Amino acid sequence: MNEVINCLMNHRSIRKFKDQPVDPQLIETILTAGTRAATAGNLQLYTLIVIDDQEKKEALGVGHAPLAIAALADHYRVKRWFEASGAEVDDEAIAAPRHLFLCFWDAIIALQTVVVAAESLGLGTCYYGVILSSNIAEMFSAPKFTFPAGLVAIGYPDEQPELSIRLPLEAVVHHDRYREFSDAELKALYAERERGPWEKLSPERREELKAQGINNVPQGLVRRKYSAEFSQKRSPGVIRNLKHAGFTLSD
Repeated sequence: MNEVINCLMNHRSIRKFKDQPVDPQLIETILTAGTRAATAGNLQLYTLIVIDDQEKKEALGVGHAPLAIAALADHYRVKRWFEASGAEVDDEAIAAPRHLFLCFWDAIIALQTVVVAAESLGLGTCYYGVILSSNIAEMFSAPKFTFPAGLVAIGYPDEQPELSIRLPLEAVVHHDRYREFSDAELKALYAERERGPWEKLSPERREELKAQGINNVPQGLVRRKYSAEFSQKRSPGVIRNLKHAGFTLSD
């Protein structure tokens, strides 16, 4: 197996890091690798923000890591380039939904390339979704036409967790058309994903959850991540960021 495939196959989310700074030259290397990622129109519609300020890391829930990298979908920089070059810019066109998603793609592809580069060099990484609802205008002085796309904590691993369970290939790969599964097929495809984490819980913890009406992993996920309370807590920040960015969802 070649080194790239081996690195990808052994990805783990690292949540415990050594108290060891990452060499600036190493950071520059993985960032440079990130800039070689595929990009729409070769415009690099993203900004990568290296975060080593402890207060900002704490605010983002990554204070335990030596550093974090936030990826912003960024149409502001290219807009300013157009203007500086004497090209007339229509703000409504810049703010079209298509451009938001192209910027988002660019940002995530670049950030994932950074992740692969970091892991290939012995660093550990972990994505955090909190960035979606974080106030980037306040935290990073991010201008209009920017939107938070991703956040990754990076450092030297101080743990070696087991590989996470993944669904069988047939669950996520379809050919030529989307295939809808029956309930029985879904239960079979998710069997290991459901059984593994539940069986790792202590008998006492399982009984505590059952007393709350949670009898399996899907019920726990719905309670934690898909409840109205959770959505109401996180969604306002995302909506605020969309409004700040100026991207429109209307036609």
